[in-house]
Amino acid sequence: MNTIVLKYGGSSVADIDKINSVADRIIEKKNIYKNVVTVVSAMGKSTDTLLDMANQLSENPIKRELDVLLSTGEQTTISLLTIAINAKGYKAISLTGQQAGFLTWGPHTKNRIEDVDTTRVEKYLKEGYIVIVAGFQGVNEIGDITTLGRGGSDTSAVALAAKLKCPCEIYTDVEGIFTVDPRIHKEAKKLDNLSYEETMEMAYLGAGIIEPRSVEMAWKYGVKLYIGLNTGKVLGTYITEEGDKLEKNVINNISIIDDILLVNIYLDNNSRYTTSEIFADLANNNVNVDVISQNIIKNDKKSVSFTTTLDNKTVIKEIFKDNDIEYNFIDNVIKLSIIGNAMRNQPGVASQVFSTFIDNNIDFYQVSTSEISISYIIDSKYKNKVVKILAKEFNL
Repeated sequence: MNTIVLKYGGSSVADIDKINSVADRIIEKKNIYKNVVTVVSAMGKSTDTLLDMANQLSENPIKRELDVLLSTGEQTTISLLTIAINAKGYKAISLTGQQAGFLTWGPHTKNRIEDVDTTRVEKYLKEGYIVIVAGFQGVNEIGDITTLGRGGSDTSAVALAAKLKCPCEIYTDVEGIFTVDPRIHKEAKKLDNLSYEETMEMAYLGAGIIEPRSVEMAWKYGVKLYIGLNTGKVLGTYITEEGDKLEKNVINNISIIDDILLVNIYLDNNSRYTTSEIFADLANNNVNVDVISQNIIKNDKKSVSFTTTLDNKTVIKEIFKDNDIEYNFIDNVIKLSIIGNAMRNQPGVASQVFSTFIDNNIDFYQVSTSEISISYIIDSKYKNKVVKILAKEFNL
């Protein structure tokens, strides 16, 4: 075996003892692979600590300066981890995102990867070094330090693997991807194999274990992914093009997004604010809209409903207050999704879920579908009950 990219999250490098343990894991990989690149996050909650300090100084810190500040978290980790590996008798060198060749574009704190020039990484690999790279960061075309937003270290790791044409192993504090959140359903089963498509759907719909952009990139460039426990002692989940063709369950996963806001708008023929204008104003104010539905109440009146994240509530109030719009909020709701590749060839899944809801007196506000998922907007008070019932219904 030739090359591997590893990624360790913040919980895996939260203190000196854990950094030492990760150093041992990396050395074990070096004894298997000729070339080992490791991408790391900031230690524990250090990113939150840095952000809190900035917020103590300003209610609205300059985004460019936030990028400079937050990038120091990963830089602390790479230097400590490199020191630990060298102390154990192995050659290692640390690289910031810029030094590793990450060129990015977009707004500060939410940049995207444009390209990765791996010349320097490959040079050190040829010289026998274990290369330790700061995830979550890069540099834009004018030389400013940038960060990639939530889950950016996962994306950094996959981007490097895509460039180096090798697999990527992501290590965290959970054993892999489960059918259901084990904190809600203790009997949840670990999934040994998943397809890119299923995993990306899970990530977008709230599974939380991996960032959606990284799965999308892995799928695009054919990077084989593995997600597992940071100790390496338990087999995790492999993510490939095909996944598990022998998977017997129609449904593989139940995912949840908490803190959803349901917005209901009521319009008639005399409304001076059109549906298109409403959504244009939402977009102009960076309000990301998810599930949308429209119903005709009477011939001259209709309702338009959409979901978004709860933190957009104040912004939406400001948009609507001067436009004489009749609307209301329902804010104690969640988005619950059932996901499975086999759904595209298996009729009757929606009917089965509807029957389960009816039998257990559970109402839902909206429903949306894709080829391999069905999502429901329901009251958050039903969360644990619904998960357990559906897990039993679909043998998850």
